[in-house]
Amino acid sequence: MGKVGRVGMNAKTLNVHTSKTSDFAFNRFSPNLVATGAEDCTVGISLLPEKPEDFNGTPISTCNLEGHQKKVDFVNWHPCADQILASAGHDPMCITWDTDEQKMINQFELSGNPTCLEWNTRGDLLCLATSDKKSIIQDPRTPKAAFNFKTGFQNARNIFHDNLGYFGVGGSKMGCHEYHIYDLKKASEPVTEFEVDDSAGMLLTHYDPDTKMLYIGSKGGSQVKYFELGRNGKMHKLSLYSMKKGIKGFFFLPKRMCSISSCNIAKSFMLFTDAIQPVDFIVPRKSTLFQGELFPDAYAGVPSLSKEAWLGGENKDPVLKSLDPKKAGQVVGAGVKVVPTKSKAELIAENAALKKRIKELEEQLAAK
Repeated sequence: MGKVGRVGMNAKTLNVHTSKTSDFAFNRFSPNLVATGAEDCTVGISLLPEKPEDFNGTPISTCNLEGHQKKVDFVNWHPCADQILASAGHDPMCITWDTDEQKMINQFELSGNPTCLEWNTRGDLLCLATSDKKSIIQDPRTPKAAFNFKTGFQNARNIFHDNLGYFGVGGSKMGCHEYHIYDLKKASEPVTEFEVDDSAGMLLTHYDPDTKMLYIGSKGGSQVKYFELGRNGKMHKLSLYSMKKGIKGFFFLPKRMCSISSCNIAKSFMLFTDAIQPVDFIVPRKSTLFQGELFPDAYAGVPSLSKEAWLGGENKDPVLKSLDPKKAGQVVGAGVKVVPTKSKAELIAENAALKKRIKELEEQLAAK
């Protein structure tokens, strides 16, 4: 994080596939556990050292999940239950995995190649957009889709705005970017249709449920616009961030990474052809006191239920925590704090380390 400039040719890389990696996702509860999807039709699960400086290019443990018949496009971890992962590929199939047991939970066929894969807040629904301009919403524990409707978007991006009771779809239509908001009680027609810009690049989106703000950019575009979503389904444009050159993508960090004292409501990384640039979104305030209206309780990064409970049909809201420095990250919501158990991969790695240490001690005793 503190180093500036080009990464050298000797930089450590994670290589657990036999062909190009198309997507990756770090586990929401164990930040050193990463899932990767690749063109070799497999999903990789790799356990990395807890300290980044200890990574030498080889994971502590790794496994490859087999089930897709063509390249894997997207991987995404469950927001509330640990060791549950969803993947979507060019089969076209969407598969839900138990990564601890390294087995498939469920799979369902798509009508076209996926262009996005997202969970809702509680993790009881998955949404996908497909190349035949449809949006599919499904409980991955069941075989049939809950919603399957035509949107008309190319390279669509779907987002659950379930804290407002809406569902958003954005993409390219008629030579420009549009964003539509649907009420799933009546998905035949959008509640709101908003023209974002006339850029030709792929749409980039990020939704912050805490502030109800939607960030929209485009691949190759030089602007990121942000809006506030209302409970009536309307989009209110707030402002935009302009850059001197086009971006290839962006990523927003968890809210707990933001600087609360400087009213930093969002922290992002903008990806350019030759650099990665951090960009902070700040609401100017004269006071350095905690601003409760800007920082409501945020996602805590701990599971709210076990995978067994989720597979049994149970659903829970995510665990939240206070961002007020005086409360020191006090966990609120979703009942009580749940301490995540170690995964099978972590236990195997810990056992191997203990055996190595025992062998070293035995050799020391033998040498005396």
